[in-house]
Amino acid sequence: MEQIQKLSKKINLKRSSQLLIRFFSSLSIFAITVFFTPNFQIASFPILILSSLTVMILDYFMSVIIGIHDLPLGRGLVGFTSFCIIIYITQYFVSGYYISIFSSVIAGAIYGIMDSMIPNHV
Repeated sequence: MEQIQKLSKKINLKRSSQLLIRFFSSLSIFAITVFFTPNFQIASFPILILSSLTVMILDYFMSVIIGIHDLPLGRGLVGFTSFCIIIYITQYFVSGYYISIFSSVIAGAIYGIMDSMIPNHV
């Protein structure tokens, strides 16, 4: 029983560290994407953090639904398609954030390429 509790604590620590890595990688990818994508505007740093959290959460739900997020090629495809949709939808939830449809495709490509390079497991 004691070994099960130790294993459970280890798994919970690993999950929380994966979430932190995922948040910071999402934040940095999002900041780079905003910088290089035309017609993509974020008003301030707190809005960048809020939109990064929104994208991270929606990307997680999308990868759970699709289920191919563990494969490197799948991570790139899921990252591209989900981010194209998610980044465009996020502007309706976060004020101070604007992106056009064409720019969301460019941003999705940037995010998908960079997301496929980030390790999925700690």
